[in-house]
Amino acid sequence: MNSEMQITVPEGDDLTAEDVSSGAAASSNTEPVAHGTSVSDGLVIYRARHVDEIPNVRDIVCEFHAEGRFSHLPFSEEKFIRFYTKALSNPHNTFLIYIQYKSKTIGVLHACVGDYYLGIGGRMVTVYGIYVSAKVRGTYLGGKVGVKLLRLVSEWAKSQDAEEIHIHSTSGIEPERTNKMLTRMGFEAYGGNYGARLI
Repeated sequence: MNSEMQITVPEGDDLTAEDVSSGAAASSNTEPVAHGTSVSDGLVIYRARHVDEIPNVRDIVCEFHAEGRFSHLPFSEEKFIRFYTKALSNPHNTFLIYIQYKSKTIGVLHACVGDYYLGIGGRMVTVYGIYVSAKVRGTYLGGKVGVKLLRLVSEWAKSQDAEEIHIHSTSGIEPERTNKMLTRMGFEAYGGNYGARLI
């Protein structure tokens, strides 16, 4: 874990945009919140469980935003922090993992589990975001990161007694590559995403 980006949040205090972007509250003495699991090729996997880890996904989330179809909108530090703080406040139904290589985050996945909203049961995992850095995406290492993220969320879904996994692909980033990988991993398309610009 990159200790330079480790933020210590005092009891009762909120993480601010300035804390994340500047690292002003960072402490090199902070113990890692996540327990990293080393895999081959120098990859280390973390499951985020605390707001202290939000800075570890900031750069890759910014990269995702800059590459996606909403890149024309200015990135908001406040919304970024609020989104992940809310996600991490529900650890029982939230799965946020990130993969680092040489202390740099190169893959991230955010998913939640819950029941089908119009029926009884139908427990399912919904992946709201999965991203592999463009710096490694076309390489063997990038492929390994993508596969690992999907296998990890699959294992977590089984541990949650989920019946299905749903992945929303709305970023517009390399849809052909996304389709090819998901199809190889056993996913089936059952619809599509549509948008209409109004301005």
